[in-house]
Amino acid sequence: MENIHTVVSPVDLEAQITEARQQVIESERGGYGAKKRYASLLNQKFEFNWFEVKHTDITDEGKAVRKEKEVFFGELKKINHINPSKIWKDVREYGRAERFPVEKKLDSEGNEVTEVEEGKSGANHNRSPMLRNVEELTALWKFNKRQESIPDNLQKATVKIGEALQALGVNLSMVQ
Repeated sequence: MENIHTVVSPVDLEAQITEARQQVIESERGGYGAKKRYASLLNQKFEFNWFEVKHTDITDEGKAVRKEKEVFFGELKKINHINPSKIWKDVREYGRAERFPVEKKLDSEGNEVTEVEEGKSGANHNRSPMLRNVEELTALWKFNKRQESIPDNLQKATVKIGEALQALGVNLSMVQ
């Protein structure tokens, strides 16, 4: 099959490029807003951290999220979208960001600053206090739960860590 290209004058080509560029920009602007709104509504629908649910989760929460995801993927496939997983990942990230907003720190000139945590050389971390507490307490709780035997005082501490996570809105049955 022969590839036939229409020759376009340089002026017409620039006009077509400008128009195409603007179409891409408009579609991205609309897509960004739509994904954020969808994520926000899912945050309202699901009181648990739906964006953390694994596709293999067989709990009621996992089934509910998987059902929503299947409907979403079905609609994307109807328009021949080539990567529904990427869009779902974006939506999940927007949901996480809305539920656990990152506080932005500004320097004296008003520029955004990311802080580097001690012991994590070169790694930039800009987490809200809520996200940091949830992540670090979850890691501790999971670590302690994996231990075959731990002293009584550590067992009691694990219970308290679980209570702290619940106070922060974490459903411990969703933590694996």
